[in-house]
Amino acid sequence: MLRQSLLLPLLPTIVTLSLAGFSMADTPADSLTVTVRPLGEVLQASERSVTATLISLNDSTLSAEISAKVTQLRADTGDTVQAGQILAELDCRDHLFALSQAKAGVDAANARYQLANTQLQRNQRLRNTGVVPAEVLDKAAADAEAAKAEVAVAKSQTDTAQLAVSRCTIKAPFAGQITRRNVQVGQQATPGTPAFQLLQDKALEVSASLSVDEVQDQTQGAELRFVADGVSIPLERRAVVGQIAGNTRTQEVRFTLKGKHSLPVGRSGRVVWQGKLQALPASWVVRREGGLGVMLEVDGMAKFHPLPDAKEGQPVLIDLPTSVRLIDQNRLRARDGQAVTVEKP
Repeated sequence: MLRQSLLLPLLPTIVTLSLAGFSMADTPADSLTVTVRPLGEVLQASERSVTATLISLNDSTLSAEISAKVTQLRADTGDTVQAGQILAELDCRDHLFALSQAKAGVDAANARYQLANTQLQRNQRLRNTGVVPAEVLDKAAADAEAAKAEVAVAKSQTDTAQLAVSRCTIKAPFAGQITRRNVQVGQQATPGTPAFQLLQDKALEVSASLSVDEVQDQTQGAELRFVADGVSIPLERRAVVGQIAGNTRTQEVRFTLKGKHSLPVGRSGRVVWQGKLQALPASWVVRREGGLGVMLEVDGMAKFHPLPDAKEGQPVLIDLPTSVRLIDQNRLRARDGQAVTVEKP
């Protein structure tokens, strides 16, 4: 009786421990309790975007085409210029003198050719009467041809001298803005040495790097926009560079602006569009071992499925059957290969 009286108060504790032991036998000690959802339930059409930059089609370094001293500047940093406008004048005296000599050379060559041609015609008449032998006529013909060639050489030298004179100024090849002036009055300008930096500020495009699936997701005719500083500008995709960058696995895409704006060159923003395919919301993407992916439940185990094209904070396309089960609750704690227990809803 004494033994029974001692055991009776311990019975609830023994029963509790037995039940606890039974529960622990059902759930492994390292198993993680999770909830799951089919992929098809969480996919959604979403607005997609990538970082982009407003760039100029031309940002050219201008230099002198001849070696000469700068005599006058007609443009400075910040000035807006038109195509063909003179930016600087160079000392052209040597080239003008060379042009004058070349023109005189043309006159002299023409005079020699006229004389040789006159002699040829005279010898042809005398040859017809038998007064001069054939070799004299042949020599006259050769002299006339040589004189004609000298005229062509003299004209070519004149063209060369004229070209040098035309290069005695530095001109704007297109309309734009001078962003830097590197030359001074009195400085010796030389070919290849930067004189001005000219930015074509009206011919602009948007450049962005897109993953392969993002390129495919942008259908022809899709509404594209460049968003920066609260401004939204319609875009049209012009070209996709047919090369994938080895380090980022992306392709450069160029877009044409279809609306007016006052954004400066170099402004960063985002290219935004409505994806044609359903994407996995960014909240489901987790990082494991330096890579981004999604946690799946497969036969009572957590499995990390990498998503190479995923980006932090952005929806991502996922090539998996819609029936696969995504770990919902505790997905941030789940480890690849860890046993999981699915909690029934």
